[in-house]
Amino acid sequence: MFILTKNPGLLLLIAVLLPVARSVLEAPNALELRLTKNLSHAIPPTLYGYMWEVCKLTYGDGGLYAELLQNRAFQAVIPGTLNALNAWQPYNGARLSVTSKTKGVSNALRNSLEVKFPKFVEGPIGFENTGYWGIKVQEDWKYKGSFWAKSESFSGTITVSLKSTCGTVFTKKDTNGISKEWKKFTFEFQPSKSATDDNNVFSVVVDGKAAAGKTIYFGMFSLFPPTFRGRENGMRIDLAEALDATQPSLWRFPGGNNLEGMSFDTRWKWNETIGPLEDRPGRVGDWGYSNTDGLGLMEYLNWAEDLDAVRIWAGISIANYSDLSTWPVVPKADLQPYIEDGLNLIEFVTGDAKSSKWGQMRARLGRTEPYALKFVEIGNEDWVCMIASFCYAAYRWKAFVSAISQKYPHLEFIATTFPETALDPPYDSPSWFTKNAFMFDDYPRNGTQFFVVTSTNDLNALPDIPNGRLAYPTLEGAAAEAAFMTGLERNSDVVFASACGYFFQHIRNYQWTPDIVTYDASRLTKSTSYYVQQMFSVNRGTHVLQTLPASTADAAPLFWVASYNNETDAVFIKVSNTGLKDLVANFFLDFPITGFGTATSISSPTLSPISGIFNISNTMDEPEQIIPVASSFALPHPDRFNYTFPATSVTVISLQSPNLGAS
Repeated sequence: MFILTKNPGLLLLIAVLLPVARSVLEAPNALELRLTKNLSHAIPPTLYGYMWEVCKLTYGDGGLYAELLQNRAFQAVIPGTLNALNAWQPYNGARLSVTSKTKGVSNALRNSLEVKFPKFVEGPIGFENTGYWGIKVQEDWKYKGSFWAKSESFSGTITVSLKSTCGTVFTKKDTNGISKEWKKFTFEFQPSKSATDDNNVFSVVVDGKAAAGKTIYFGMFSLFPPTFRGRENGMRIDLAEALDATQPSLWRFPGGNNLEGMSFDTRWKWNETIGPLEDRPGRVGDWGYSNTDGLGLMEYLNWAEDLDAVRIWAGISIANYSDLSTWPVVPKADLQPYIEDGLNLIEFVTGDAKSSKWGQMRARLGRTEPYALKFVEIGNEDWVCMIASFCYAAYRWKAFVSAISQKYPHLEFIATTFPETALDPPYDSPSWFTKNAFMFDDYPRNGTQFFVVTSTNDLNALPDIPNGRLAYPTLEGAAAEAAFMTGLERNSDVVFASACGYFFQHIRNYQWTPDIVTYDASRLTKSTSYYVQQMFSVNRGTHVLQTLPASTADAAPLFWVASYNNETDAVFIKVSNTGLKDLVANFFLDFPITGFGTATSISSPTLSPISGIFNISNTMDEPEQIIPVASSFALPHPDRFNYTFPATSVTVISLQSPNLGAS
């Protein structure tokens, strides 16, 4: 778990992974719980959302970003190397290499694909892109594609297609008009049938006789399926819908280490992620992957709209995690240009489209209205700083916050550690979540607020999966997370936001596990942790409703929080049972309820093959072992009812009480 905190100018990031408290409440003893009329405090609308933590290319490129072609513009690769041809392969004997010796498509994209054809060849010849470990081919989907090409000697037809690795062609288009100068070719595909699997490629071929002995240069390929809400250069539909279905109210971007870069020059430069795709140079990511930056600042903003919390690079880059003292840090005397860059970013996001230079630029790129922006996070992971003279407290925090707050006094600032404090965050097993479900109960109410980012793991968060790391979230872990989240909501006067930090994992390429959504080129699996996030976020009250007794460690393994929504008159009771037995709770209400009750629950289903198994996960092969089950129940009395919470489960009970808000 990560904790980020804010106060009128501050946010703290602690990394904690939280053990199951020893059970006090045991079957068949029933918990007697009274829901009072007392509303203790308002729940911030920002309480549930996501922290976009780009640790591997499949979070953005090959993940949420819908582009189907990997290494599409040969960005951040070394020409002439085998690695530069990642995801590209020859077909029928063409010779492929990446070169910078010919003028590229643009000043930003200097590399090109050089394709040489042998002097003697029969039939079609060319090359293929394997996508992000496959390409989904869907009947009646409209795919939009493009590429750039030039040749001194070839003037024939270039045929592009989607086909299986066995040779079945699903759709193809011919393009003509290649010349000595770069030209952009566009096309559309609409397959007449779907592929049976993802073993498909994007193919580019020419006639062998026409191309014999000649050379063609290609640059900046792109192929998009239909996108979420039809946005151009947009998001993959199923992954975007999965996030959207949790109704997040906060989106923190553009990532952590990905923001910092491995050096000053490879940091995330917002102004190089806007405008036409051919003007975005991309860069090397922190863990050896290439970023296209097709998912750039405006794509993030259009996706998040008014949910965003923008992060600003704060003068420190990451290097060797085993030697934190090697991290490059900008000296105080050299910091001002980077502060100006942060100010320009904010002005681009929020500036007036007529009077502001950067607002005018945003308008030229298609967005006249300023974006809503409330939070600005300064930097990333400053608790790891080993050189006191370079840490937040020395000069960097004050320098950024002073300059930004002077120009934008309405913004709230988020820090990744207290400026005065060097933190040494521990990592531990997800069972700690239940033990620490009450950690915020006694926090001082002094204006400091916290942004808590959860991420579970098994016995050890750092090694590979066989040595302790979970491959997928488990039901046991999800119930423990829910227990902790009841404490976040109950203490939402000091916890202004919470998020799941690690949520996308390509089954063929990932760095961190477990993540709450796992996917491949065409499928996705929603984990038990995903469903907990969804259940807590979708069922939101506007105010915390006090209960007697309050949820404490004495009532373990039951953990709960109650809330009331004064807009819908809904009462929500969120309960986690982290124990191994079903437990009954008798509810008594100080206000009348009407109609019937509803409950949504995830648990190990009775009378099923996995009944009583709690370290169970949803996997790519079995994606629906644990899914939410909704039910309704009668309310014979307007002021009381009982409910049985299954062993190791998470449940949200919804009631209606039109009179509570007026009482």
